Amino acid sequence: MSPPADEPDDIDDGGVSDGTDHPVEFDAPTGATDDGGTVDDTGGDGPDAVSASTDTAGSDAPETTTESLRRTLDDLLPEADADSRWWYWIAAVPVYFLIALVGGAVAAGLFLFAGLLDVVGLSGLASFSTFLVLGTVASLFGIVGLVVAIMFPVATYVDARAIEALDGEWTPDPVLWSLLAVVAVLVTNFVVSVPLSLYYLYRRHEALGTP
Repeated sequence: MSPPADEPDDIDDGGVSDGTDHPVEFDAPTGATDDGGTVDDTGGDGPDAVSASTDTAGSDAPETTTESLRRTLDDLLPEADADSRWWYWIAAVPVYFLIALVGGAVAAGLFLFAGLLDVVGLSGLASFSTFLVLGTVASLFGIVGLVVAIMFPVATYVDARAIEALDGEWTPDPVLWSLLAVVAVLVTNFVVSVPLSLYYLYRRHEALGTP
C-alpha cells in the first residue's frame, strides 16, 4: 500500500497550485497598479491628450466684443490698401472746419453790410436777400458736413486697417480709431475731430510718407 501523497501547501500569495510543488502565478491585470489605482491603457493622460484638451478649450473660447465688432465691420466695409485715397476723408475734417470758420466770418460781414444798406434806405430788403442767399449756402454746407461726419469714422477704419496689414512701425487699431472718430463727431461736434484727424494724418505721414 503506497503512502498517501502530501497535500500541497496553501498558496499565501494568491497563486493557484497545479498539483505540483510549484504554484501557478497570474499576472496582474493591465490596468492595475501597486497602489490600487488604475491606469488608462489608451494614454488619455499623456501629453497628446493634454494638448488636445487645450486646443479644444481654446477653440471654444467666447468671442470678445472687439473681435465681434471687427468681424462685422470687415464684412460691411470695403477692402483697401495703404496707397488708397481713403485718407482724403480724414483730411476733409480740418478742411471743413477751416471753411466753416472763414464762412462764418464772411457771413457776419455780409449781414453787417446789409444792415447798413437797410439803414441807408433799402428798408430791410438787403438783409432779407442776404438771409436767403446765406441760408441756402449754409444748408448745402450742412449737407456736406453731414457727409464728412459719416465718412470720417468709416475712412478711419478702412485706412487704419490697411496700414495695420503692413505690419510696419505703426500698426493702428482700426476699431479703436474708428470709435474715437465716432465719439469725436457725435459728442464734440468737430471740436475734437480736428485734432484727432490731424494727429492721425501726422502718424500716417511718419509711417508712410503721405500725406
